[in-house]
Amino acid sequence: MPRGLIFLVILILILIGGIFLLSKSADEVPVKSIETDVSSNAAAN
Repeated sequence: MPRGLIFLVILILILIGGIFLLSKSADEVPVKSIETDVSSNAAAN
């Protein structure tokens, strides 16, 4: 195989591995609810 093709395959494998590692480390973080009681705010105004 030509040297350029081997280099390209290795580069693609490294990119796929990096994307896989980033996707595994990016876990979903639960977000705190920002909803408030609307009826109590309306009564205060």
